[in-house]
Amino acid sequence: MNLARETPCPAANGGLIERIRNRTAKELRMRELGVFSKIKRGILLGAIGASVAFASASDERFVLRYDSPANPEFKRATTKMGGRADAFGYIQTALPLGNGRLGAMFSGGVDTEHLLINDITLWMNTKRGMDEVAQSGTRIGAYKNLDTVRKAYREGKFGSGEGSMEALGTKYLSSQEPLGNYAPFADLLISTGHQQESVSDYRRSLDIRTGLGSVSYRIGKGEFTREYFCSYPNDVLVVRYTAKNATLDLTVQATTKHAAEVKAQGRRIELRGEAEMVQDNTEFMQLVQVDAGSKGEVTAQADGTIAVKGAREVTIYLAGYSDYLPDYPSFKGRDYAGDCEAAVATASKLGYDALRAAHREDVSALMERCFLELDFDSSGGTTDELVAGKGSLELENLYFNYSRYLQISCSRGAPVPSNLQGLWNADLKPAWNCDYHTDINVEMNYWMVETANLPESFSPFVEWMKVLAESGAYTARETYGVEQGWSVSLNSNVFGFTAQNEHGRRAQQSGHWLAQHLFEHYAFGRDEEYLEEVYPILKGAAEFFVGYLAPWKDGTLVVYPTWSPENDYLKELYGKLNKQAWGASYDQQLILNLFTDCIEASYVLDRDEDFRKILQKMIPQLCPQKIGQHGQLQEWPEDWDDPNNKHRHISHLIALHPGRDISPLTTKELHEAALVTMAHRGDESTGWSTGWKTNFWARLHNGDRAHKIYRFLTSQRAYPNLFDFHPPFQIDGNFGGAAGVCEMLLQSHLRSVNDEAESIEEAAFVAYQSDPEKPNHFVPVVPDESLVDAPYILHLLPALPSAWPTGKITGLRARGGFEVDIEWKDGELAEAIIRATSDGRFRVYSEGALSEPISLRKGESKVWR
Repeated sequence: MNLARETPCPAANGGLIERIRNRTAKELRMRELGVFSKIKRGILLGAIGASVAFASASDERFVLRYDSPANPEFKRATTKMGGRADAFGYIQTALPLGNGRLGAMFSGGVDTEHLLINDITLWMNTKRGMDEVAQSGTRIGAYKNLDTVRKAYREGKFGSGEGSMEALGTKYLSSQEPLGNYAPFADLLISTGHQQESVSDYRRSLDIRTGLGSVSYRIGKGEFTREYFCSYPNDVLVVRYTAKNATLDLTVQATTKHAAEVKAQGRRIELRGEAEMVQDNTEFMQLVQVDAGSKGEVTAQADGTIAVKGAREVTIYLAGYSDYLPDYPSFKGRDYAGDCEAAVATASKLGYDALRAAHREDVSALMERCFLELDFDSSGGTTDELVAGKGSLELENLYFNYSRYLQISCSRGAPVPSNLQGLWNADLKPAWNCDYHTDINVEMNYWMVETANLPESFSPFVEWMKVLAESGAYTARETYGVEQGWSVSLNSNVFGFTAQNEHGRRAQQSGHWLAQHLFEHYAFGRDEEYLEEVYPILKGAAEFFVGYLAPWKDGTLVVYPTWSPENDYLKELYGKLNKQAWGASYDQQLILNLFTDCIEASYVLDRDEDFRKILQKMIPQLCPQKIGQHGQLQEWPEDWDDPNNKHRHISHLIALHPGRDISPLTTKELHEAALVTMAHRGDESTGWSTGWKTNFWARLHNGDRAHKIYRFLTSQRAYPNLFDFHPPFQIDGNFGGAAGVCEMLLQSHLRSVNDEAESIEEAAFVAYQSDPEKPNHFVPVVPDESLVDAPYILHLLPALPSAWPTGKITGLRARGGFEVDIEWKDGELAEAIIRATSDGRFRVYSEGALSEPISLRKGESKVWR
């Protein structure tokens, strides 16, 4: 059913859409089912008897462990940190499993094991299947009133009253369509009949090197164990119960919070449900098979449960899928029932041992690739005891490695990226819709995939970006009257929502920030085939801003309407909702970054010379960066910054991180201004903001300050299961903190454009130069072809904390196509090994000295001491 008028695609945008759409529904399906297609071809990763040496034995440094079950209650914990596990709910205490699409959490309950099941594609309370324009969520024809809104900006109509910038933005530009929310999938309850008071020697753990969860305890002479894993090679959740000197009597029950039918037949429980949508409910299915070995008796019950009697071992295989496919604008078509059947049948045929061996090899290979080893003595305590303490090297080491495990678990082989809670959600109405916030959160989720050597985890982000670019072409035209490129605003979902937020004060463009990740992925991997694939999206983001940037009163080009994410200004005069603005520094910094990336990509791919020249001509016209009255980097073109503002967002330092254009080594004055801004904002904040500040201080080369923030994050902004404490749970802080560790130990964002230069100040490309006619103004620099072959500068131990005098990190990635192992002792570099993953050049910056350019062929390595 079409709920909006059919509108033909404009010719210019039609080119973009066709480039993005250049894939059939079948190709989309096969890409999304890439993991599962391996099963159908009979491919199993690793022989049954194979085992990676790294994962051959348990290492307590890589294990989360507890001496009690998770709290079975579901509640949003807002308790101050430092309490015991019973102060928090299930989400804060259960342990996560995942294969990037299918997720689970296990409680380890003695009487009842509660497994929360999630599928990252399952959303509700929104629309799909509309016509191509309407599916974007855009307000059709809004562009006709864009100048009316802009006039209010030019006239300084502050506040939120009638005729204000906010009010007119809401009236004319904001979407009226529902965004929806990420939905829970199902639950699996396994009752044992055991009583907590009868149990001794209880242990619950998660080995992050192997992705294996476990529970063990005793009742009298009986020994009971459980093991859990979520297999990427075989796309199933597997649970095994065993008993020694005892038998198992279990009841297995499948439930969901959605409308559903559940039936048990033979050894299987089939749950078919529908997640309620405003248009076109999403169908899904969960299939569970229970095998009780030769000793156990399995009986399907009339109430939809399965009873197991007298078993010594019980294996449970679970598969679950929705009907979602990333096919704009229908977003449906998966044979979810057939895929459930095939996954469970294949898993049960292979058997537990083969599935477990393949899973261990898969996870351990990724975890072995990069890991942190700080020098500490194990406390012997449980993980919740570590968190309840005041911080430790042991906890900091575990947190980094655990964050890599979370990344593997919630972003791999799926058609959509990790969301605000990664993959794990139990609520029909989760906080902030558990959506894709594009003003920091979804971006932060992907900072560490490059530096911490998990590039496979980036593919869901790329697939989602293809959908956004297709949808965003309609938003660009209908909301802003821009006939080329694509636009996306503050919030998005899995159904291509790219329209403006419902509140005019939250007017935002996000294409420049999202596209930053696309080129970063190329910078680290140097894969020109990948760059060819994403170039239309990168170019489309730039095309939009070419059409959307507008001259301000001083003649410079600015973005407006906009805001500096979530922050206010002139609050005493106009109230705390006074947020709408023009030319916000974060926009202008990101546009320079985007235009520079697009220029370099066009040189690399040898195309679009005319468009490249347009970008090079526009860059000097962009609004400059400014240093304000307090010595701070201004957040807005006007000097509105309040030194007492402790806001969690520090968006005007994006050029410091995750950007590359402010550095203590190349932009001294902007560096000093960034220090003032950081002093104003303070150290303590929400979980994700704490993670970002760790990165900021690392980029400012203050290792002790970065470590102070990181310690606060790990000890005061982590729940007992180490999920990030926003509050409530948001996973971005986990990933931001891990990215900060990488930045403390290795940085590679600067480029050497002068091979003959002996100092980094002379060698490095500088993106901002002081305006000789306007003090404290810094104008953007136009890049040229020299960037294409400019080697990246590998800065070793740029912000090593004194609290980490001795340690080692293996497998960091550097831009230019390199992997780096670094070992240090007594606060100084002992050795670095640099390996080339592609042919390339680099320079090393260490202890204040810059090396000559060094060339390596793919597979070669260089030892640096």
